[in-house]
Amino acid sequence: MTTPGAVWAQAPSLREGGGKLYFNKTVPTYKTSWEHYQALKAKARGGVRKTFAQLPDWTGRWEGDRRLKGWGYAFDLDENPDGPPSAPLNAEYMAKFKKKMEDYKKGVEWDNLSYCLPAGFPRWLTEPRPREFILRPEQVWLSTEQQSEFRRIYTDGRGHVPDDEAYPLWEGDSVGFWDGDTLVVHTNNLKDGQYQRQQPDYTDQVTTVEEIRRTGPNRIEDRITVYDPGSLTRPWTTVHSYHRVTDPPTLRINMWSCSENNNVVKTADGTSTFVLPGEPG
Repeated sequence: MTTPGAVWAQAPSLREGGGKLYFNKTVPTYKTSWEHYQALKAKARGGVRKTFAQLPDWTGRWEGDRRLKGWGYAFDLDENPDGPPSAPLNAEYMAKFKKKMEDYKKGVEWDNLSYCLPAGFPRWLTEPRPREFILRPEQVWLSTEQQSEFRRIYTDGRGHVPDDEAYPLWEGDSVGFWDGDTLVVHTNNLKDGQYQRQQPDYTDQVTTVEEIRRTGPNRIEDRITVYDPGSLTRPWTTVHSYHRVTDPPTLRINMWSCSENNNVVKTADGTSTFVLPGEPG
């Protein structure tokens, strides 16, 4: 069995040396994400709350490396776009995914982003827009320009929102701790959604454990294990990487107001169409 928090193997990244960065995607199998998170916390001896001087440098503007694969924004970069999904789906959600792909081939596809709704988490990891990582001793803010979506990870020692006060959220409720320069995060209280367009769906039972750290001067990696008893037969681990954007040097993160120009509506057959000003709908 792999040791929790095992060292991630190093290799040049696509942006930093032309090669691929490989590391172990295998993690131990736990019954729940909370058990997994607590095991990582025990390994880190409870973790630490860093001062400003101790925080790692994640400054700059970052973009996901998945577009370097040359096809879409899959939740698992090692997935074969012509094969079945790598997600260990149960029979119900495999059938649901196959139906989604059959509809897609017919031109029937719907995305909540078309209604200017957030991507939500964990799909948040796959979106292509520029993002920033803002580190403070008591919180870490992870932002993406798309829909100006923010995730807040509380690192001040608090627990999750009590069950009797919790409800599903687009980004969920996230708490974390530092193990050296690795940020370990547990997220729950999520809405159901899809990992990406033409990707499988997840239920509102989904919870996750992430290990995030900078693995090179211009690279940040996020190893995430998804637990979803409603759609998966076992936990699913994937890796997401982000490169620092230095060209153009003047690039800034902007406020994206989707509703300003959006004129997309959902049709009766479940796809989308544009409605011009003055047209019904």
